Amino acid sequence: MKRLVLLIIICVSALIVSAGAQSVVDAARASRARQKANPNAKVIDNDVIPSAIDASSYTSPYASARASDDKKDDSSAKKDAAKDENKTGDKTSTADDDQKNIDSWMKLINDEKKEIRQLERELNVAQREAGVRSAVYYADAGTMLRDSAKYAEDNRKLQAEIETKTQALASAKQKLADLEEQARKAGVPSSRLD
Repeated sequence: MKRLVLLIIICVSALIVSAGAQSVVDAARASRARQKANPNAKVIDNDVIPSAIDASSYTSPYASARASDDKKDDSSAKKDAAKDENKTGDKTSTADDDQKNIDSWMKLINDEKKEIRQLERELNVAQREAGVRSAVYYADAGTMLRDSAKYAEDNRKLQAEIETKTQALASAKQKLADLEEQARKAGVPSSRLD
């Protein structure tokens, strides 16, 4: 009896404590509401922090040494700047050419993958048709007796078609592998080939 009374007291006290205590969700909501209510809080985003530091506002400890070197090599710096502009123009055109090269390789590879998918579908349909014809033929004893020669001839044609499609699929997969290897050698990233 004492245990039962003790158990009831523990349960009642637990209910009182749980009813009086806030849940974690309620506490988080209240905290969020307090944060939103503070209009003086400073929000840090890209508008507050500049994305690039101006060279004029930034002074490095090596700036004085660099300034004296810059005065000496001012004429050579102008020549280097002209060379860098030419290299940048070359890099842009090279990057465009590289992208065109990659796009042309990817078009060839995607066309080959599309052809492989088509051949796989055709092969799958032909194999299913052969299975259905076989099941229908062996399920009906009358058909076996009446049309065994016709069934054998149709079966040979269907098997020849399946073999032809299997060989075409194998050659298409080999062609795809060769194209991917040539594309890798031409500089197409491996991540684009997968």
